[in-house]
Amino acid sequence: MFDIDLTYDKLPEEAVIDDYKIIHRVAVRGIIYDNDKLLMVQTKHGDYKFPGGGVGEDETYEQALLREIREETGYSDVTVCCMIGKAFEQNIDWFEDNAYFQMESLYYICRLNSDTLCDDDQEEYEKALGYRAVKVDAEEAFETNEELRYRALAGNEKLDSTKWPRELDGLDREFQVLSVVKDMVVGKIIAQIFDCGQTIKNADRSNVVVSEKEGKANFVTSYDKSIQEQIKERLLNVFPNAVFVGEEEDIHESIEKGYAFIVDPIDGTTNFMKDYHMSCISVGMTYNGELLAGVVYNPYLEEVYYARKGRGAFCNGKRINVSNEAIDNGIVLFGTAPYYPEMKEKTFKLAMDYYDRALDLRRSGSAALDMCAIAAGRAEVFFECILCPWDFAAGTLLVREAGGCVTTLEGEEITLEKRCSLLATNGVAR
Repeated sequence: MFDIDLTYDKLPEEAVIDDYKIIHRVAVRGIIYDNDKLLMVQTKHGDYKFPGGGVGEDETYEQALLREIREETGYSDVTVCCMIGKAFEQNIDWFEDNAYFQMESLYYICRLNSDTLCDDDQEEYEKALGYRAVKVDAEEAFETNEELRYRALAGNEKLDSTKWPRELDGLDREFQVLSVVKDMVVGKIIAQIFDCGQTIKNADRSNVVVSEKEGKANFVTSYDKSIQEQIKERLLNVFPNAVFVGEEEDIHESIEKGYAFIVDPIDGTTNFMKDYHMSCISVGMTYNGELLAGVVYNPYLEEVYYARKGRGAFCNGKRINVSNEAIDNGIVLFGTAPYYPEMKEKTFKLAMDYYDRALDLRRSGSAALDMCAIAAGRAEVFFECILCPWDFAAGTLLVREAGGCVTTLEGEEITLEKRCSLLATNGVAR
């Protein structure tokens, strides 16, 4: 979602690398949501920092991040979701003029689950800087860091460098990250749904209660219902004025005005029932009826796809794009619409036509995941003769932000208010 380059001091153009020492470090930092607030660290100088630090030799990134969060904030009940962006810094080292310090900070979306605290375990330099955990609005943290940054720049006498005062180390980085985070709605969505995906992944199928809805093989499980209720409660805590449209609700409000969520708690319910690992959570967010953000989480592969209108599509921190392959070198994905037997002949006629023209066909049982595959360039075409908005809302934005096209099979604009056919392509294959 962001890739920030803060190269303050470049190596001289005539530099020979052997003449300079490069000190490289990787850090992990947490963008920790507590409903609509961020859990951050504030120092005695007033600046806000995202908790985090260096990765130990025998640590995974997640282990290092959880350790750093405990040390710096005292909070121990935190879930690490997925990487959302990174920031690179390069500067002349504080202690050696011929040494350059490079640090890549990887930022992860996290969720604060409870106010469980652990014993004070701060390091001496953290105590010296007066680290204290605060829950703060992202806009407020941004504005505070912006003011401190302005003052630091105004007092900087070395005009060819942005070498910050030591006590404000990291201020520019956190200011730049907050400039994105303050309106990063996908981060808030991911934080609310991530552990619901873990519930799907670790479900006790001996306790799954299954009932049938109208249409062939149209099932709903106790997990569909409970996960939807949990997602609804969490999202509306963060966005209290939003409308919620969920698959497992009988009556749906209009999404024409204000914010709305269009949610499928388990896309691929039959797959879920059979323990066939192709199910996901799909959350589309609209504003005044137009798609604004989309998140699809596949817990079996630990893949979180997300997109914000006008800002591209991503999977686990990496930008994704549709392929540029034509149909003769493409894979076609399709859904069979088993709930609507009247669509059978049309579906398989189309499938046969694509079979004759493409490399091959695939049928996964999850429209949302199929659309993610188009967005990620893993396949070229997806079609289904009839789908509901919760099946394709998030996926539509992902495909479009990845450079693809989404229409009905007739080439018309899709609708988010009712069922329609759907054709998602890379824009080349048809």
